[in-house]
Amino acid sequence: MKLFLIFIISAYCKLASNETNSNNTDHEERKQLMDDWEGQMADFIPDDMLSFELQKGEVEVLEQYIKHPTNIRGAFFLSIMNKDKIDFSIKDPRGKVIDNKQQKKEAVFSVNITNPGNYKFVFSNANGKSNHVVTFAIDVRNATYEHIKEADLDPIQKKLSSLYTGLNDLMFDTKFSQQKREGGYQFLRDNNKKYFIYTIIETLIIVFVSIWQVFYIKRIIGVQRKFV
Repeated sequence: MKLFLIFIISAYCKLASNETNSNNTDHEERKQLMDDWEGQMADFIPDDMLSFELQKGEVEVLEQYIKHPTNIRGAFFLSIMNKDKIDFSIKDPRGKVIDNKQQKKEAVFSVNITNPGNYKFVFSNANGKSNHVVTFAIDVRNATYEHIKEADLDPIQKKLSSLYTGLNDLMFDTKFSQQKREGGYQFLRDNNKKYFIYTIIETLIIVFVSIWQVFYIKRIIGVQRKFV
């Protein structure tokens, strides 16, 4: 009885400790992500945004052809309900890794491109235990085009361009918010399930402690009667 009770308590403490460590790590990574976003992603408006399923043990490669020297910025995130993380890297036309993010649920990147060619964005779930839905957004800047646009467009075209930019920004924010909200709902459901399991474990501990106390008290009373 004692050994079983100790085992139950140890298992419960281990689960609680793992959950606390995981939450602390996620909090630190989220803080780092916000710092990276503020430093690298000012006025970020994606040219393209998509969601795809990344199977466990698989690698997904997306390609983007860059014609001129420019800066590419982007972000990706997994559904918040998943505990597993993935590896992400960017490869230049020669296959050299120019940026990488190891074991991340979400990340941003900003890379200066000097050579034209076909660039690859590699998402790896090779060591994962479950499938993921990855949301990926990318913005390819072209400094020359932007300079000409700002200098030559008439006021009406500038207003239309500003409106188009605002609509793109709104669409991007809406999609990201929707993905986060859906993930948040699932996260709450998962948390409720965990709390339910913890409640059952706590109840079992209380029941076993009560049974052990009753058994112990009866044993003491029996010993006292023998002496009487």
